[in-house]
Parts: sequence; C-alpha cells; structure tokens
Amino acid sequence: MPERLRTLLQWAKANWPGGATGQIEAQPVAPDGSTRLFARLTAGGLSLVGMHCPENIPEARAWHHLAGVLAAAGAPVPDVLAAEPERGLFLMSDLGDANLHQALSEAASEDETAALYEPVLVALARIQARGAEQLELEYCFDGQRLSAEFLLEREAGYFVEWFVKAACGVQPGEDARADLAGLAELAAAAGPWGLVHRDFQSRNIVMGSGGIGIVDFQGARLGPAQYDLASLLHDPYAGLPWSLRKRLMNRYIELRIAQGPLDETLFRRGWPFVSASRVMQALGAYGFLCLERRKAFFAAYARPALATLRGLLDGGEFDRFAALRGLVDLLPDDPGPKLLAPAGDR
Repeated sequence: MPERLRTLLQWAKANWPGGATGQIEAQPVAPDGSTRLFARLTAGGLSLVGMHCPENIPEARAWHHLAGVLAAAGAPVPDVLAAEPERGLFLMSDLGDANLHQALSEAASEDETAALYEPVLVALARIQARGAEQLELEYCFDGQRLSAEFLLEREAGYFVEWFVKAACGVQPGEDARADLAGLAELAAAAGPWGLVHRDFQSRNIVMGSGGIGIVDFQGARLGPAQYDLASLLHDPYAGLPWSLRKRLMNRYIELRIAQGPLDETLFRRGWPFVSASRVMQALGAYGFLCLERRKAFFAAYARPALATLRGLLDGGEFDRFAALRGLVDLLPDDPGPKLLAPAGDR
C-alpha cells in the first residue's frame, strides 16, 4: 500500500464520524490533472471521500476555506467532516462517483442535455451572486484575481508555451504576442466580477443520488463572471453545439438576474474575450498535462478545444486581432497526435 494512502487511512480511522469499527475499505479515485490523492472510504455502511495533499499546504488551506465559502453561498459542495489542513488531510461527504461529462453521453436530445445543465446553471448563478461574500483573499494561493497580468502570463502565456510552441512547434511573432496582451486586457476588463471557480467544467460537476455537487474548487478567486460560464459552455469534454451554448447562456442570464442586479449588456460585451482566454488556458493545460505529466487522456480534447477557439475568433469582435487569428490558423486541425508524440517527432 502506498505510504500516502496508508497515512490517509490511519488518519481517517482516528477521525471517522462516530468512530470507525473494523477495517476501513479504500478505493483510490484517480484525479484528472491533480497530484492530490483521493480515495473512497467505506466502513460500517458509511461511504466518505478522503483527500491527502501534503505537497501543497497553501492549496490545502485554500480548499478548506473555499469549501466553507461555497457552502455558505448555498453551493452544493462536499460537507467537510474532518480536516487537518496543515497536513493536507481531509474527510468529506461522498457526493457520488458519476459526473456531468458521463451523464451527457446518455442524453438523447438537446432538451435532455439542457435539462442536465439546469441545476448546474442554478448553482453557478448563486455562486456568482453570493460566492464572494465570505471570501478571504489571503487564502487564494494561486493568485487572488484574474487580472490582465495573470491572464496574459497564465492563460495566453500557458497557451503559447505548452500548446503553440511545445506541442505544435509554432513560434508566435511579436504582433501575435501584442494581440494576446490586448485580449488579456479586454478579458480582465469584462464585468461584473465575482467569485470564479476557474475550472467549472463537466468533469468537476458530480451527479449523485442527492443531485449535483461541485468539486475541485481550490483555485477559486475573484474574476469576471463570464469565466465560469465559458468554462462550462465551451467545455471540450462536452462538445456542445453552438446553438445549445447560446441557449444555455441565455438561461444563465435569466437565473443570474433573478439572484440580483446584472448588467446584461456589459456581460455580453465581455463574453467573447473571456471565452477565448478560457479556451486558450484549457489548450495550454492539455499541452502541459500530455507533454510534461504524460497524461494521454487529455490529447483527444485538444481538437474540439481548438475548434472552439477558432469559432470564437471568427466573430466580428476579433477583427482587430488579425495576428492572433493568423497564429491560430497555423496550428494543426487535430493536434492530438502531436500531444502524444515524442519530442523529436512533433
């Protein structure tokens, strides 16, 4: 048994609600891109989830704080039953082992797909309206705001370094870099701002018998409200048709207005720029995860993500970004093989 799992089991037994009688059974749960250890733990007819992340204590503190922030906002997040953040140890309620990504594959029509998104949009509207009320920014370990500087370095820059250059072997010119800086400025200027989950996509939406649940929220911070909706609707795992993306965006706006005032014109004006920034971040992440961490799972989703980025850049709002559009045109339609190829064969 791996040492990290042994540590988690020993700690869980000492902190089991009501006391653990007998042996705790552990079933490791493979995370997508994370290095954290998760395991589904069962004993005495009770199923819980344990998490161990000793390698990044600031991240552990952030997760613990944000679990409370989101719960206070009425978001469906796990109940934290025991926690020792300074050791990266947590015991939480088990929301289920299925997710929205899996459920979408069984939807037989656009209406059925939209119905799956309805509770997710309800939760997101609530988070956007109320999520920042109890947020303490010092817990945001990976940056407190989606500022223009952050978006340029960690989204556009991530895209360039890990996807454009490392995966596709394309070198961007100075004009394209200037366009990326301009895009980051427009995305950061979008409004209104609120609490941003930052990875609000179908594989982080759990579908259990008690309804939906939201996980992987430790990277939350302040940012433009469009960001999480863009993560959800432009999600390469889901591959939603553009007509449904528009329909769901309109429904989100209705739900968000019901939660409190929203400047719809401002929201729609910033939507394409925040969307493009988010999709570039996803492509950069796929490059990093495939090339650096050798997680081949993500390679299949680079093609739909790149198609989405091209679709966004085809909009009239991006006419001023000719160099960026030219850069994206140089990338292969299906970058998956390059993400899986040895370095010398890309």
